[in-house]
Amino acid sequence: MQGMEQPRKSKRNAARWDMDKVRFHLNKPLAPNREIRSFSDILPDVLEGLEQPQSENILILRKAWPQLVGAQIAKHSEPGFAKDSTLHIFVDHPGWMPELERIKRVLLQKMQSQYRELRIRRLNFLLEHK
Repeated sequence: MQGMEQPRKSKRNAARWDMDKVRFHLNKPLAPNREIRSFSDILPDVLEGLEQPQSENILILRKAWPQLVGAQIAKHSEPGFAKDSTLHIFVDHPGWMPELERIKRVLLQKMQSQYRELRIRRLNFLLEHK
């Protein structure tokens, strides 16, 4: 094995090391010792930050949702997100889907008159368990 350098036989080039310390800022202080935590302790905090970002309009609709659909239906549904002039509404049980379909036209008219800036043209109900 002639072309390869043997690390045990290599000599330390002190001048090169000094130059590399300056070049690569190797004289920085060591990182602080941190308490080691298990992955299962950290995971809930990480997942909490990964929720879908909510627009301010959706947050306003969620606040007004019980007045729009009634308290009973509001317990089992909530506005999820708006995309392409469609408001997607999350429903937690399939039994509430027909009830929402029944009031769909009236609900859409209320939202179009009270929240014109959202430009909602359609409502879509999605089954999503909480």
